[in-house]
Amino acid sequence: MENVVISVKNLTKTYNIYKNNRDRLKESFYLWRKKFHCPFHALSDVSMDIRKGETIGIVGRNGSGKSTFLQIICGILQASSGSIDVKGRISALLELGAGFNPQFTGRQNVYLNGAILGLRKREIDDCFERILSFSEIGKFIDQPVKTYSSGMYVRLAFSIAINVRPDILIIDEALSVGDTLFQSKCYGKFKEFQKQGVTILFVTHSLSLITQYCSRAFLLEKGRIRADGAPKDVGDDYSRMLVESTRFPDKAVNADPQPGIIAKKNIVKNFKINPNENRYGNGNATILDGGIYSLNGDPLQSLIQGEECEFKVKVKFNKTIINPILAFTIKDVKGVEISGTNTQFHNCDTGVVNPGDVLEADFRHKMLLNPGGYLLSLGCTGYENGEYVVYERRYDYLAFDVISTHGSVGIFDLDSFVSVSRN
Repeated sequence: MENVVISVKNLTKTYNIYKNNRDRLKESFYLWRKKFHCPFHALSDVSMDIRKGETIGIVGRNGSGKSTFLQIICGILQASSGSIDVKGRISALLELGAGFNPQFTGRQNVYLNGAILGLRKREIDDCFERILSFSEIGKFIDQPVKTYSSGMYVRLAFSIAINVRPDILIIDEALSVGDTLFQSKCYGKFKEFQKQGVTILFVTHSLSLITQYCSRAFLLEKGRIRADGAPKDVGDDYSRMLVESTRFPDKAVNADPQPGIIAKKNIVKNFKINPNENRYGNGNATILDGGIYSLNGDPLQSLIQGEECEFKVKVKFNKTIINPILAFTIKDVKGVEISGTNTQFHNCDTGVVNPGDVLEADFRHKMLLNPGGYLLSLGCTGYENGEYVVYERRYDYLAFDVISTHGSVGIFDLDSFVSVSRN
């Protein structure tokens, strides 16, 4: 166990939750020590050993205890019980601009943060140019950080964290603020640190980052470790957990459906549907169900780049319609349409449908999108008397992730075959 740099044993963090300040005061003065609070366990009996040079990813829903865990490791919070042993210098980026004084310039904040991390002025002098170069702040280094954009904040904060030569680097979601190029630069630094034996521990909601950069992963749920092991296995557990969390009780599923939400049981049973989807149309058709499936019929919300899958959409018709068009569209998180197709583009004759008829369209393809988060939209449209008609659309219906084990840039991976020869 000589190479263990973070050892956590039975770590528990409990908060006392009071209904109001009056109850807090009453508990302080009550002679018989009557309790007026309810305990909330942010972490419960968490144990793990992290070895030198490992890159550890931590995933979990909001409120699962991820940030609390990192803050205890960094010494910002005290555990209620249990023990934690850390060997080596920790550099942490837990919150955007944490530790920055907004009135100070970027240069002054570099020295302030360096002092917080235990560096002497001479040591900060030695690494200042590296910090400035990596951050790409330029002349703004001598401007108050209150004038910085969020991207400038995170670039400077991350540059400080990585250039003080840490033994352990801890990051909590902060890199999601940076632009794509800077994120790529940061993860390139991760690989450099991995070669140098630096231990990296970071929290993210991106399963593709966990799979691509981590050697091991942990899934936290309600303050407990629900899974640990290979990143892909933990990511699969996380995806299944998200699906399970959306299931309705059987009695609610079997209730009489309302117009427009027929077959709700199929939707909530298989996928986590976007509660803020944009759903509209003239009501002559209803999209009952839809989603992404493996070729074995398993529902998916995390897709492996390069593997085949099927996008399905099932529609019930409320009126006689000639040749309705069933479609899907993929957008990125910024709302840019990436790809999509429909039955008309593929010359699929859907024929005449009557009230009560149900059609299902299956779109089978190889997933070539680059790693990241995307939104799937479904639609049913057609033409009546030469006019384009929307029977129903469900925009941003379903979120999904694409995971890859290798790097690439842009939107698509062209699935290249690479060979190198020496002349």
